[in-house]
Amino acid sequence: MRRIALAIGLLFLMGGFLWNGQLTAHAVRDGLVLCAHSVIPALFPFFVAVSCFTDLGLANDLGNLLSPVTAPLLGCSGTGSVAFVMGLLGGYPVGGRTVAELYHAGSIDRSEAEHLLTFCNNCGPSFVLGVAGMGCFGNSRIGLWLYAIHVLSAVAVAQLRRDHPKGGTRLRAPAPAPSFLTALVRSVTAGASAMVSVCAFVVFFVAATRLMTALTGISHPLLIGTLELTGGILALTPDRAGFIAASALLGWGGFSVHGQTAAALRGTDLPLRPYLLGKAAQAAVSAVLALAVSRFLF
Repeated sequence: MRRIALAIGLLFLMGGFLWNGQLTAHAVRDGLVLCAHSVIPALFPFFVAVSCFTDLGLANDLGNLLSPVTAPLLGCSGTGSVAFVMGLLGGYPVGGRTVAELYHAGSIDRSEAEHLLTFCNNCGPSFVLGVAGMGCFGNSRIGLWLYAIHVLSAVAVAQLRRDHPKGGTRLRAPAPAPSFLTALVRSVTAGASAMVSVCAFVVFFVAATRLMTALTGISHPLLIGTLELTGGILALTPDRAGFIAASALLGWGGFSVHGQTAAALRGTDLPLRPYLLGKAAQAAVSAVLALAVSRFLF
């Protein structure tokens, strides 16, 4: 029965794309423009730098310095905390991709990787301040509050999972670090492949949300943002309700981001369920924090 419902839904989706060919074509072009103007410039250099950083084994060196702070705060090793830092700086889906790379390199075990996935894949400051703060609310101060709530909610989710099982899969011995040139070549190639996947999800979900709105007339920002973050954020009203909704949507990330994260985890045995539960928890915590703060801002 489930497969029949899935087949009917996909046939309906294909029919919708064909019946609304012009709308779909415009949506795909808009998605490609979004990728060219925003997504690729923001993510591709970071993908290359992070891949090179982990490939050279520098994440382990940085982790040794961070461990005294991150162990009590995030319940993870110093090496694992690198994924949290990279995710907060680079934005979706850098955190998830960094976890996959650290796990693949044997720098963290499976239980820690699953724990990290619940809180380390986050929105970057450029998106929160630029798109949410200035684009929706026209106020950089609101953007700073949104980013602070985003960071605090991620830490709160990490605290909720402090009792996660430790020492699961035995770590592999680290491979000898390659030369910088070898690491750079591999990182650029891997980054390019990752960008194709990210942009494909962005384009598809832009087209899907446009089709959904055209066929149903439903254009509520929360529904759109649940699927595709940028469109949902920009459709919010610049008031207290919009602030709370923006916080929740930033914590959730959207199914487009989740697809990008799933693609980053492909080739590993890491499940997606802990990640999705973590994002749902972060959205709830973000909304509660925003509700408490919003009375002083609006």
